[in-house]
Amino acid sequence: MLASDPVLVRRNRLKLLGILALFLLAPLSALVAWLYLGDAGVDTTTNAGTLVSPARPLAISGLLNADGTPLTDADLRGHWTFVLFAPGASCDERCQEQLYLTRQTRLAMNKDVSRVQRLLVFAQRPDAALIQSLAQEHADLRWVVGDHRAETLRARFRGEGFAPEGKQYFLVDPLGNLMMFYDLSVPTKGMMNDLRKLLKVSQIG
Repeated sequence: MLASDPVLVRRNRLKLLGILALFLLAPLSALVAWLYLGDAGVDTTTNAGTLVSPARPLAISGLLNADGTPLTDADLRGHWTFVLFAPGASCDERCQEQLYLTRQTRLAMNKDVSRVQRLLVFAQRPDAALIQSLAQEHADLRWVVGDHRAETLRARFRGEGFAPEGKQYFLVDPLGNLMMFYDLSVPTKGMMNDLRKLLKVSQIG
């Protein structure tokens, strides 16, 4: 009978293994990328940023895009995302410096630049002048405004080792996990090296 044909059985097994591999590829890739940041693993890291251990899954809520549509979890999936927080409706000197550093880091990825995105979170909608300035100087930047529902999300970017909101900027992996944060004191070269390592070993994003 066909069901007992060893060739057919072997093909069915290979198909099943292929399907299983697809489901496992994303989480395994993220895990390998996270571990790779340190040459001997997370206990002896050589990365420039500070690892969030364990990585924190993010559930997006209460964030509105510039056109008023809601930002969703899907908007963070498939990319490495730098997340920055602006004070109120403005972008002060610290915010501007973070924008500059993340822009230069992203551009330095050359052929992999499309795998990296940037997200700036405002507490209130910025005025027209700032919107125009961001469009001119940071054409790739996605900015959103958080309402009261975004407080749960904002809390994921706080905790032991974290500075007050706005003083650090963050890296979210392609599965939507907060995995690393940076202070302004971190050299741009260090950020670039971190991101290159992640892009090299990650099969997602």
